[in-house]
Amino acid sequence: MHVGAHLAEEYSQYEKFNWTPIIWIEAQPNLAKKLQQNLDSKKNKVIEAAVLDQNGVELALYISSNSQSTSLLQFGTHVESYPSINIIDQVLVKTKRLDSLILRSEMPNFINLDIQGVELKALQGLGELINEVKYIYTEVNRFEVYKNCTLIKDLDTFLGSKGFKRYATRWHWLEGWGDALYVRNNFPRRSFFRTLHSQTQLMLFYKTQIRNVFKVMVKSPQKFLAR
Repeated sequence: MHVGAHLAEEYSQYEKFNWTPIIWIEAQPNLAKKLQQNLDSKKNKVIEAAVLDQNGVELALYISSNSQSTSLLQFGTHVESYPSINIIDQVLVKTKRLDSLILRSEMPNFINLDIQGVELKALQGLGELINEVKYIYTEVNRFEVYKNCTLIKDLDTFLGSKGFKRYATRWHWLEGWGDALYVRNNFPRRSFFRTLHSQTQLMLFYKTQIRNVFKVMVKSPQKFLAR
């Protein structure tokens, strides 16, 4: 289940590993309609919904100029990190709990969350269905990238109480956000070679960021320390 589908950019990867059928959930009405038109209904189910921990709450969905930063929350430090991205519109939506959208019989064991700051409330909206889940891949925040957004410590606490452990984390350090994989605690330990491979891939990911960090340290040390 992919919450925050956008344009289903991950579809080819899901299909490659035969992770179908896929449930896509998207809050932006125009994008949800495109997905419904373009995706094979035999392998995909598209639901238009703004996901939260309560049903029927009317909120503004803030549409951003790049659409990927669209959120139920207003920009926080996002404004400083990405000054070229702006809010260009807003639409009223009524929120839905995930457990009101998904039947237990169709609940997958893997969830991908890309919903710009409301990850915790979305997971709380799973209710008892969270017991069917083994893997959660989600965007995480160290800063308030969006105002009053979920912080990683909050996710660690909540998911820890549900039997999950944060298994891997990858940060965009200066921007204060990243992605994390949470796995149920009974997941087997990685072998030495798998661990070595993953650490090598992580260093390659951080290579450019390390260069950018040094640039910021030299040009704007106060900005760096603030991070």
